[in-house]
Amino acid sequence: MRKGIYLFLALLILACSSDDSSDNGNNDGGGNEQSVCNGDNPIYLANNGLTIKACEWSNVGDAGVIDGITYTVVDEAKLRDMVANQEDLTKVVTTKVTDMNRMFYYLQTFNQDISSWDVSNVTNMEIMFDNTNAFNQPIGNWDLSSVNNLYGMFYNAQAFNQPIGNWDVSNVTNMSFMFSSSVFNQDISLWDVSKVTDMYGMFSSSIFNQEINNWNVSNVTTMGRLFYNATFFNQDISNWDVSSVTEMNSMFLGTAAVYNPFNQDITFWDVSSVIDMSNMFIFTSSFNQDLSSWNISNVTECLGFSYEASAWTLTQPIFTNCTP
Repeated sequence: MRKGIYLFLALLILACSSDDSSDNGNNDGGGNEQSVCNGDNPIYLANNGLTIKACEWSNVGDAGVIDGITYTVVDEAKLRDMVANQEDLTKVVTTKVTDMNRMFYYLQTFNQDISSWDVSNVTNMEIMFDNTNAFNQPIGNWDLSSVNNLYGMFYNAQAFNQPIGNWDVSNVTNMSFMFSSSVFNQDISLWDVSKVTDMYGMFSSSIFNQEINNWNVSNVTTMGRLFYNATFFNQDISNWDVSSVTEMNSMFLGTAAVYNPFNQDITFWDVSSVIDMSNMFIFTSSFNQDLSSWNISNVTECLGFSYEASAWTLTQPIFTNCTP
């Protein structure tokens, strides 16, 4: 009889232990996120405690409850309809959306809290917040690991200035005009930009002035207008590997002494692949560095290279294939 009781207790303890080790959260044994889709709830809360995700088996229009709040699963078509109709977007689950380009384009009064959106499957965020004059919500927890296109994402965004330094942008190839004409000025020094090839106009006419010296820009080919009229920017970028860059036209054009003019040592840049340096330092009123060691043998476009660069007294490159 006593042996039977001991056997029963042992089996009970084993069963409880098995239950405790089963998936009762959002992690597997290795700490990786798993969907928690027990019962009939088509949605679940991600590990970060902020993002609402849809179960794989969920359908568009399904509703689920998290912490007493009802959320609805949407696809791209439904989401765009809701945006157009100015509906409440704070309680939608966007797991099934893969393209958010132009989502809030020119919606100058939009400022809803969309921090819970699941953007982990989105690949395109081109001009997503272009000309949004009010939007300034915390979206630093968004998972951008699938995104490859951030062209003009915050172009002329006159309110957004939230920390997004933790974004995973490791698959992005296009960042051209991303912060152009915007008020964004946050630390993004840890971004992995190693796959980016296009940075044309990325910070042009912006107030951005943060440390980005350790960025891996070795695959960037286009840096034209990168800091065009960026009159606040004056950071050390001497560590940049620009050996793949072919376009530097108007790169520092207009970085005048209005606020914090650019005048950093870029003597050791490898510019041997550059073809176009036209207007590169035009109207730069403070730049004065010795660039005589630059290898500009492939440059064929250099018109206006240093026109009206009034402070430049040190040695400039000597062009042989074009007339500056």
